[in-house]
Amino acid sequence: MGVRVFSEIGDLKRVLVHAPGPEVDTMLPEDMHRMLFDDILHGVRCRMEHRHFRAVLEAFGVEVVDLQDLLGEALQEAPEARGSLLDGVGATEWLPPERRALLEGLEPTALARALVEGMSPGGEGADELWREAPLPVPNLLFSRDAGAVIGEELVVSSMKAGVRQREPLLLRFAFAHHPSLAGTRVLADFSTPRPRSLTPTIAAPTIEGGDLLVLREGIVLIGIGERTMTAAADRLVERLRGHPHLRAAVLVFLPAARRVMHLDTVFTRASEHECLVYAPMICDGSLESVSAVTVELSDHAAPGRRYTSLLAALRSLGVDLEPLHCGGRASYVQQAREQWTDGANCFAIRPGVVVLYGRNRATAEELYEHGYEVVEVGGLPWDEHGRCLRSFKHGKRYALLLDGHELSRARGGPRCMTMPLERLDAGAPGVS
Repeated sequence: MGVRVFSEIGDLKRVLVHAPGPEVDTMLPEDMHRMLFDDILHGVRCRMEHRHFRAVLEAFGVEVVDLQDLLGEALQEAPEARGSLLDGVGATEWLPPERRALLEGLEPTALARALVEGMSPGGEGADELWREAPLPVPNLLFSRDAGAVIGEELVVSSMKAGVRQREPLLLRFAFAHHPSLAGTRVLADFSTPRPRSLTPTIAAPTIEGGDLLVLREGIVLIGIGERTMTAAADRLVERLRGHPHLRAAVLVFLPAARRVMHLDTVFTRASEHECLVYAPMICDGSLESVSAVTVELSDHAAPGRRYTSLLAALRSLGVDLEPLHCGGRASYVQQAREQWTDGANCFAIRPGVVVLYGRNRATAEELYEHGYEVVEVGGLPWDEHGRCLRSFKHGKRYALLLDGHELSRARGGPRCMTMPLERLDAGAPGVS
């Protein structure tokens, strides 16, 4: 079936997600900051919010697949390869021989569940068992970060935090062995496991999918900041040079701050001519403007050119986007507050149809003033199977407000929760 993503906004056909499961229910308060959460989640509520998110995607004809399901099917398809997957897990995490033997004896679906949710409690000492190995990976909810499809190839990430190193290993295994993905070429694989003894200090280059955006104009944006290192960005640019369908890369230099953990926390594409931005950091001459460097991919000798803002860099490449302001235009305080709750992190289902968190009311008002119909997802009609019964008009612009009060506690928005596998786009190569 293959993959194909040459755009942030082209009609979405297939997308990879992971619904929050028991792995978010076993997090203790003392673990949450180590696991990169700012609060413990109410599992029932966040699963309901995620089901609504998935149902809205499906209402637009999108095929939604869950990474845990893909992993189980890949393990079923290639049982002889499970040893290599467990080798990778054991290289980065404490996995004693008796626990590895237990994992090797599980059937594929149970093994996939154990590698995502942790070992299921049971029997005497159950509370201690699930805290040993393998631990749960609650950040898998943010399927964007473990990798990215650029064009028709896969980039496998290397995660900054040690607690997330398993995620790209699971993604890589699913792509290598699942029948629907096994033919995907790997453009760059950064996921070489870091030995446990070196994890706190090793300087291996890291890169995460939230810092990678593919614009329909043949431009790849790469954020450099808290999670993605310059060395990894440089290596990816070298792999992109000479690409037949990509013409430029733009490196965006972000502050190394948790509130700006990825580029998509301050910049996302909403339509052909619009982007949703945290204006103080992205717009020209703003309070916190970050610089950007353009690199022509067709010319190996051409030096990069630095610009004082991302929008200026894009204009130099012929892409003039109107910025829609996260948090509205009236108040810096409101902009900063809504950026913190992922107000700039929208996800485009098609041009001009975006999903964002409903709690960001000033952001929703900004989109309304620019011609978007604002739709409260929680108020949509649903059938007994959880399918959305609302009909959406083709060509109409929608801002779909997702109830994300629990999901937003995990520090990621709608784009963070999605890894597109296939988009159709009139601006992409080979599509008319």
